[in-house]
Parts: sequence; structure tokens; C-alpha cells
Amino acid sequence: MSRPFKMEIVESEEELKKRLQTANLVNQKEKLQMLWWIKSGQIKEQQEIGNRWQEILQQSRDGYRSIEEVVYLVYCK
Repeated sequence: MSRPFKMEIVESEEELKKRLQTANLVNQKEKLQMLWWIKSGQIKEQQEIGNRWQEILQQSRDGYRSIEEVVYLVYCK
């Protein structure tokens, strides 16, 4: 069993989503993506982050052009 997150994210879900869509650096996008998942309730435990990224990488290998495109198509629409 994984540990639940014990953090408070002060930015709104909408603000995080907007910042994610306009971020230019990959490390910024990764951090914002994780914060958005947590804030939106899509991820509640630490282990789920690894599972989610593994899913994204697999979809990227299966024919999408980039990880950013997969993240946007799957989680930002």
C-alpha cells in the first residue's frame, strides 16, 4: 500500500492546468502535471504517480509523437 499525499496545493486546479499548457521547460511541465493530478483528485497516493508516468510512456511508445502530446490528449482535455 502506498502512502497518501500530505500536502496543500494553494493554486487552483484551473490555474495549474493553464500553467501546464503554457510551460516551456520539460521539468516545469512534469512538476505542474503532478500537481494538477493531485489537485484534481486523479492521484491520491504516491505510487500512482509512477503508474501514471509508466502509462504515458507506453502510449508514447505505441505511436504518439511525444510525451507532451500524450499527456495533453489523455489528461488535459
